[in-house]
Amino acid sequence: MFFGKKWFNYALLAMIIVTLIDLIKKFILDKKMVNTDELIIYSAMFVGIFGFLHFLSNQNCRSIGKINKKIFFILFFCGILGYLFNICFTKSIFLAPDVSLTSIIISLNIVFVYLFSSMFFKTSPEFNYDVLFGIILIIIGVNIISRKF
Repeated sequence: MFFGKKWFNYALLAMIIVTLIDLIKKFILDKKMVNTDELIIYSAMFVGIFGFLHFLSNQNCRSIGKINKKIFFILFFCGILGYLFNICFTKSIFLAPDVSLTSIIISLNIVFVYLFSSMFFKTSPEFNYDVLFGIILIIIGVNIISRKF
């Protein structure tokens, strides 16, 4: 099946890492060690520092001047979206009664990723009504869970 595949191992590692990030952020905010803005700003600064170090150490990365302007704009836009996500996510876990609610809502992105990728990307599987039915069941389940809180 998927076990042992390189993409699966990276996805599993990413899931573990994002779980740790979520729990650490919730812990810091619950203990009022910093306010939400400080958490957003400092964590983004540290990500930027590690990104810059990665840039310096990676021999395969082109300099900014060698990147196509259109691609550069897309990457810049992704950076803005990533930062906006960090703001929204951090404020949501601070305000939500349970951090899992925030994660449940965010995990619904699979619905949109599936729909848009099946319509617009040639390398994605074609649209399938069985998958759509499964997605609808997920949405119903999320609504049931969120009403319990």
